[in-house]
Amino acid sequence: MRYALISIVLMSGFFIAGCNLISPEPAAVMPVDIPDAYVYDTGVDTPPISKEDPDGGWWQQFGIDELSQLIQTGLGRNYDLQVLKARADQALADVKSEKSNPGPFLDYFLGGERTYSQSKTRGQSIARDHENTYSASLDAEYTLDLWGKNRADVNARELEYLAAVRDLEDGALTLSTDIADTWVDILSVRIRMEVLARQIEANRMTLKLQELRFINGKATALDVSQQREALAQVLSAMPLLEKEEKQLLNVMGLYLGRTPGTPVAVSTGDLPQSFLAPQPGIPSDLLENRADIKAARMRLKAAALDVEAAKADLLPQLTLSASAAFSSGSLDLLFQNWVLSLGAALAGPLLDGGAREAEIERTRAMVREALNVYAKTVATAIYQVEDALVAIDRQKTYIELLAQQLAAVKVTLQDARVQYLNGQSSYLNYLAAWASMESLERQLISEQATYVKERIALYKATGWRREFFKAPPAQDKNTGAN
Repeated sequence: MRYALISIVLMSGFFIAGCNLISPEPAAVMPVDIPDAYVYDTGVDTPPISKEDPDGGWWQQFGIDELSQLIQTGLGRNYDLQVLKARADQALADVKSEKSNPGPFLDYFLGGERTYSQSKTRGQSIARDHENTYSASLDAEYTLDLWGKNRADVNARELEYLAAVRDLEDGALTLSTDIADTWVDILSVRIRMEVLARQIEANRMTLKLQELRFINGKATALDVSQQREALAQVLSAMPLLEKEEKQLLNVMGLYLGRTPGTPVAVSTGDLPQSFLAPQPGIPSDLLENRADIKAARMRLKAAALDVEAAKADLLPQLTLSASAAFSSGSLDLLFQNWVLSLGAALAGPLLDGGAREAEIERTRAMVREALNVYAKTVATAIYQVEDALVAIDRQKTYIELLAQQLAAVKVTLQDARVQYLNGQSSYLNYLAAWASMESLERQLISEQATYVKERIALYKATGWRREFFKAPPAQDKNTGAN
């Protein structure tokens, strides 16, 4: 009785010491402040939340089937997304592996052998004999999770799996906006090529007229040479646009999971003139809308659980075991001869050179790293939304002023033409106005494309609220961790 009481007291002290040792770490303090509202407020129209379709892609705001088909193809075949899917599968396998660590484990063994022997003594004949031996065994083992080490490990791996799924969603959103940006760039360069082709044709016609005027004595040789220079200038711009188009098609093919150079069907002729940008909401919305923020938060929680597991590794483990051994010289009597053993083992570290303490310090440093990664991800998301809001508003104003500048240049061009024909101005003034108009026409198309891409960037920055890939979360039936 006295020894039992002493054992109970020792075990109680042992468990109390263990509980104190693995007490929870203090909560991490977020090193970044989240403002109540964005500094810059855009003036663009945005759809009310009730009209947003969380089950549909943001690109449906365009209402263009070609773009939807390109993005859907990319989501199914893109190499980077396949890599992210594989990483998510690896993380799920890690969860399953971690859940199996404490057991129970059950191993079996079946065997049989026949032994032949021969003996001979002086004066005796050779004696031969053989013997059969059959054996079987079952071994079972289970490690009790006294200090929550396995529970912490499983929960951490589940969080890392869910973070990998969020990485996949973030990669899908990024890919969709990259495909849309490239699609817009292809449309832009093709429209600029069409405008440039018209400008080349107009310059050729003007050159012919100047040559006729020179023959009739109404234009100088300098006027003809200047017009030839103007024609050469617009002709030299075409190869650059053709190169840009081919390179953009190669990029699009890569996004779609095809070999660069494979034909990509892009037949839309005009830039989308109007589509609604998403509501930016308030900065705190990003915590739930952005997949990269959710992934960083999950990894932070997983790092904190790794600290708990490292602390629990300082304490001994209690392992229960059972084994049954069967042996007989006759197969039909194998299970009639057996030995059963039950056991329990308490094993823990005494001296490890400080390795386990160092592991605790390493995991705590990992928590600090994950905390700052999370804070940076949040700060970057807010910065991206702020930048997108400023860009959308200022780009819209810039396009309006650029259109006014183009209209003014056209008036200047008309006046310069009249004065040249009346002999009141040189042909160089007319060509300067002509070149300025041509440049502004192409620039206006580029800036309109930029405006479309900046509205697309706002979808990415705000984190379109849609799960691109449905993945069942791994959940521990015992702990309820998710």
